[in-house]
Amino acid sequence: MLTDQLYSLKAAADSHKAGPLNANDSMVAELVTVTPILKQVQQRFEESKLSTTRWKSALAALEGFRKPGGVIRPKKMIQDLFPDLGSGFISKLLDEYEDSTEQVIGHLLEDSLPAHLANADRKEEFRDIAPRPTPPLSASMRHNVFDDDEFDKLAVDMSNVHFGKRNPEKSADDILNDRSSAPNKAAILSALSAFDADDDERDDTYDVADAGLVVNDGGPEDAEDQKRKDASEEVLFRAYQSDSKVFGRDAATRRGQSRAKLKQQTGMTDEAIEGWALMLTRTPHQMRQLEMKYSAFSGDQPALAPTAWRASPAESAAEDSGIDGGADNLNNPRGGSSNRGRGRGGRGRGRGGGDGGNVVGPSGDKDTESARRRKEANKGSRANHNRRNQRARKMARGGLPG
Repeated sequence: MLTDQLYSLKAAADSHKAGPLNANDSMVAELVTVTPILKQVQQRFEESKLSTTRWKSALAALEGFRKPGGVIRPKKMIQDLFPDLGSGFISKLLDEYEDSTEQVIGHLLEDSLPAHLANADRKEEFRDIAPRPTPPLSASMRHNVFDDDEFDKLAVDMSNVHFGKRNPEKSADDILNDRSSAPNKAAILSALSAFDADDDERDDTYDVADAGLVVNDGGPEDAEDQKRKDASEEVLFRAYQSDSKVFGRDAATRRGQSRAKLKQQTGMTDEAIEGWALMLTRTPHQMRQLEMKYSAFSGDQPALAPTAWRASPAESAAEDSGIDGGADNLNNPRGGSSNRGRGRGGRGRGRGGGDGGNVVGPSGDKDTESARRRKEANKGSRANHNRRNQRARKMARGGLPG
């Protein structure tokens, strides 16, 4: 394990060296240079008498990150040669020549120091930087809505503590079928007994009539949303009536073409479609409501084109007028074809029942109203029953209620 830590130090130093920063600024290089860690690790491995060469290669790799100048600055060596120099001045010389003892000694002997060092105080001693006093940490007060609760006092019952879901192995169906946490029947009955259905409530039936206006609580967006919901509900109900297996929860059904068509028509997800079917099976009254809403006859009948020959409206009006005149002649054989006076084809005097008016004439005209009354009174003599029977046969042939 110690060998692995040495290799991790080497990897960190390599990544720092490959970066844009200076290689000597690495903490690994500083550790190897300033501290005797490599010597102590080597001594430990030699005492353990391990013959492997893996730790030796790791130590050799870390040795390459040592900064030039050795472990300790050779102030003692320079002070032995130049006892009149102070430790602070020697530190400045080592900083100037990058800890090279040879260069420092050579420049001192040749008296070729830079101007800022030649004019410096050579008796200056090194001053240790006094550490700054650390300010005392102020005790922070904890203010929370959960102060002094059972978790704060560590008095919680660990049997009630769980991580994540309480029962991750249960499905949604298992949780819904579990009635242990549901309210009991006695509580429901007691709540119902407290409700008084005879309480007088304000009657707002005539509020709208008194105000003289109607307030539309919903906007056009609400109406459009309701239309879309009704359309999606009808599509789901039709699909459920045709094949309830389309709402299955297995993977094959979800990947099927019928499910994809349902999702495209309704814009709902698989979970929403399956949940709709699940709630429909659990609420029978909703099934009955949907059947009454979407399965009942709406009164719209498909128009069947007539197949018999039809005359133009003018010919039909003339034909109806002729029929009216013939019927009046049958009822009054002595009458003629005119309104008043002597009939042409009869004997004697009398009122004629002829072309006194037209049923398709202008509304409000006296002759038109009279012709319509005569036609209504004589429906039985003009085969109105036969027309009604023929219509019933056609509607039955088309499969529609007559």
